[in-house]
Amino acid sequence: MSNRALVIQDSQNQSFDCDAFMHERNLVADCCSTRSSALSAFKSKRYRCVVMSMDMERDDPLAIIQDLRSTETMLGLPATQLLVAYTMRPPTQSEITQFNIGGQIRLHRLP
Repeated sequence: MSNRALVIQDSQNQSFDCDAFMHERNLVADCCSTRSSALSAFKSKRYRCVVMSMDMERDDPLAIIQDLRSTETMLGLPATQLLVAYTMRPPTQSEITQFNIGGQIRLHRLP
């Protein structure tokens, strides 16, 4: 199994500081800030998990998740563990079920 994780978040709106998270799990992060770069990375490598920021402003995070799941289906791959990170908008129960979201990371902003 790969020791890599794909982290998808806007470069301008970095809601998730992944260093400690990745270190604790012995993972190396590949970071993407756009839908196209995330899909390209996902198609070229196998990841142990994907961490998706729900706080993206330029791209729709749910559309990216849908594209990732479609890519898995198209390539005949099993579902990759998917975690979502957010400050304001958690995924709904329907979205968790629909997109097979395995975990949530609620982030807090300090003033």
